[in-house]
Amino acid sequence: MCNNQYKALKSRYSSLMRALTLVHKKTDPRYALIRGHIPKTLIKRFKNYCVENERDYSQGLEEILGKFFSLLDQGEITLDHSDELTIAELIRDWDLEKLAELSEVKIENLQAILAGQSPTNDDLIGLGVVLCKENGEPWTTEELIEIHDRSSYNLPDLVIRRESPHV
Repeated sequence: MCNNQYKALKSRYSSLMRALTLVHKKTDPRYALIRGHIPKTLIKRFKNYCVENERDYSQGLEEILGKFFSLLDQGEITLDHSDELTIAELIRDWDLEKLAELSEVKIENLQAILAGQSPTNDDLIGLGVVLCKENGEPWTTEELIEIHDRSSYNLPDLVIRRESPHV
């Protein structure tokens, strides 16, 4: 092979390799970074999903969000905000002094919760000893944490329509 043919072949090879080179998502202008804080239970589920489906987190997030918005656009699921419950609503009708005494949660903390501040885990544990559902059954600490997480992160319930695929 002569030198000119070699140079032409090498040039063509380089051009093909540049065309085949994958663009990294960090530098691809079609992609952007998304960031946020979500409950640990969702993080665990997401990580398990990625491992089970052999996806990296970026691929998993893109896939899940794509499926979610597709189902939302098709009307297969809707977001239900109708029965949102907050910790503040659970304590609103209580005599705060009595609630503080029974739950061992400082009255200042209860006032802060009513004012919109987030309760601590210790507050939720104390309130779990005292607060009851409408049927008289006590709220578990886990349920109170779920209510807190849902209201803190504005995670609506999903209403699934028909026999639709799982999100």
